[in-house]
Amino acid sequence: MISSMKTTYQTVVIGEGNHASFEIPDKNLTEIGGNKRVPLKITINGHTYQSTATGVAGKCMVVFPTRDREAAGVKADDLVTVTLELDDGYRQVVMPASLAAALATAQLTKTFHDLNYSKRKEYARLVAEAKSNETRTRRIEKILLGLQV
Repeated sequence: MISSMKTTYQTVVIGEGNHASFEIPDKNLTEIGGNKRVPLKITINGHTYQSTATGVAGKCMVVFPTRDREAAGVKADDLVTVTLELDDGYRQVVMPASLAAALATAQLTKTFHDLNYSKRKEYARLVAEAKSNETRTRRIEKILLGLQV
């Protein structure tokens, strides 16, 4: 089982156009027993979100999505206090109701549940971002076909 240790440190949010990220110092990564591709629970200003650390140019970085920056009341160049802990549990995905209903009808809910987090997140995003019902329906049908294989 993965350790539930936490580490807290201060860092500056790095702005990159519309995107942002921040660095995880090696010392803090070592404290929680992680590596540069570890799934994390990240808390900033009382807001917690899930992400995965990634190695970039020899540094360990974490993406800081717009919705999470807004929820934490943070912008690029702000100094923030970050609390990290390893995320060793099942990672939930916000599921559009239309996708959940289609999976249930096709009896593929468990199959979907057993997919890795990234795949579940991508499928949910494709459905959620569909601008028309026709596009949403077409995407759901394609997802269902892929799960039946």
